[in-house]
Amino acid sequence: MTITMLLVIFMLGFVNVADAAFAGKKSQALTESLAPAASMEAPAAPAADTETLLLVILCFILPPLAVFLKYDDAGTPFIVNLILTLFFWIPGVIHALYHVLK
Repeated sequence: MTITMLLVIFMLGFVNVADAAFAGKKSQALTESLAPAASMEAPAAPAADTETLLLVILCFILPPLAVFLKYDDAGTPFIVNLILTLFFWIPGVIHALYHVLK
């Protein structure tokens, strides 16, 4: 029981740190997309594909964090995924992949 509580506290702390870093990157991407384009050349790689790829990788490492970053809040999908991950890791991964890829 103690290990489970420590794991939950660790995950929530990690979520806060990762959310702060992710929010900075998201606001930077938003300001760059609003700036007028200097030329008509196509971007090297779309940001959405990179973000999705990183979230899919994160689904296998920390599934609740991936769901939290996808929705930007600790709503029902995050809580369900946290419970699934704490009890059964594989259903947590499947649930996170469902939400990230939908």
